[in-house]
Amino acid sequence: MAGLSILTNRTFEWLQEKGLCSPATVAALIALGFQRLTTIQLHTLPRLLSESSTFIHARTGSGKTLAFLIPTIERLKAMGFKKSHGVGALIISPTRELAQQIALVLQPLAEAHGFSSQTLTGGTKLKDEDLKEGNVLVVGTPGRLTDALTGCNKTHLLVSSLRILILDEADRLLDNGSHTQQLRTIYSALPQEKVQKILVSATVTPGCTQLAKEIFETKFSFIGVEEKASSTTAQVKQNYISVSTSERTSMLVTVLQTLRKKKVIVFFNSCHSVKFHSQVLSHFKLPVLHCMGQEKQRRRSNIYAKFLALERGILLTTAMAERGWDIPGVHWIIQYDPPHKPEGYIHRVGRTGRGEGHVGRALLFLRPEENHFVEVLKNMNVEIVRLEFQGDLKDVQNKVSSLVAENVEIKQIARLAFKKFVRAYQCHDRKIFNIHTLDINEVSRAFGFMKPPVELGRLK
Repeated sequence: MAGLSILTNRTFEWLQEKGLCSPATVAALIALGFQRLTTIQLHTLPRLLSESSTFIHARTGSGKTLAFLIPTIERLKAMGFKKSHGVGALIISPTRELAQQIALVLQPLAEAHGFSSQTLTGGTKLKDEDLKEGNVLVVGTPGRLTDALTGCNKTHLLVSSLRILILDEADRLLDNGSHTQQLRTIYSALPQEKVQKILVSATVTPGCTQLAKEIFETKFSFIGVEEKASSTTAQVKQNYISVSTSERTSMLVTVLQTLRKKKVIVFFNSCHSVKFHSQVLSHFKLPVLHCMGQEKQRRRSNIYAKFLALERGILLTTAMAERGWDIPGVHWIIQYDPPHKPEGYIHRVGRTGRGEGHVGRALLFLRPEENHFVEVLKNMNVEIVRLEFQGDLKDVQNKVSSLVAENVEIKQIARLAFKKFVRAYQCHDRKIFNIHTLDINEVSRAFGFMKPPVELGRLK
């Protein structure tokens, strides 16, 4: 099930022959293990080298990072950019993990031309010494960059000569939330002329493109690859399973018991659900790790590194991991909770089957009342097939109920998880997920209770 190849027959040496890439960059790429260009790279490089502001749209795992890093390096080198000029290129990422992954690819390419680079992400208080001078390329998250550009630090980033601004996962940065407000602040601190804007995303919404035009007051050229094909790679076989609300936890246990020798990422919509299911799955002797946005950066980084190194294991996480996490060898993606927006499904599935020749599996849990979501996905050119389950979940369900009843600590976690699950459900697209179809008594049984453990108040 190799699916359509993402690689072209063009090598990076061919780019050099055509004068589109310097020998130093090609040598660095080959040392990193890259030989041939992907389709999006072949389409993108000439356009970005022409200095036009561009919106790049291509599915996850298609090589978008190099598609914008290579021309960025080449342009800065061609214009004779030096460290005394300050920051030449600013790359903004919505998450710390994605920023760090971009930096890992960027560093050897930058060093091949004598450029220095820096990564600015949150987690600790910004200090004057964090803003090192002489970094031609800077990668950062919106909050930290806002502090660095507008805060009260004695030393600010020198951006008066900025030439390239890149927004990775642009649809998330332009979702009209806190990231968008920070982006407006950042952009107001940057020079408004002679700056090439590059927006990159696997999904594009009308609201995103409208905000981009409004904030940057720029007309973007658009590069999209295989727009009529599947939004997700053919290297991932995708299924959904219809599960009654009360049997969701016991179904998850049963599925993961069959996948204990695989490398699996499971997505939830709340941190408390992650904590609860981590306790339950550990009780069933499953090899579980968990990582959430509310945790301290050091623990997040440690868990990420640990799971990265594993050949098999289960990681429970939230939407924080649905974009940018490039973890090799992930066999299965399980979406226990459907994402708040359909685009999130695309990004989550993109955590498996990444790169040439790699295959993966994806499984989506849906309540019978949520099956309309399948039609929504199919309208987005997602090929997804129903998976039938034949078996008895009563024994597992009884064990979960006993665990909650007998363990005071787990009961407290379950109580909070129940409440947060219902509240998170109200954040879904209401055209697809109607809170009034949610049977609260069945939800309580999924968390090991016979009746709702807390008062929820009025559900809107």
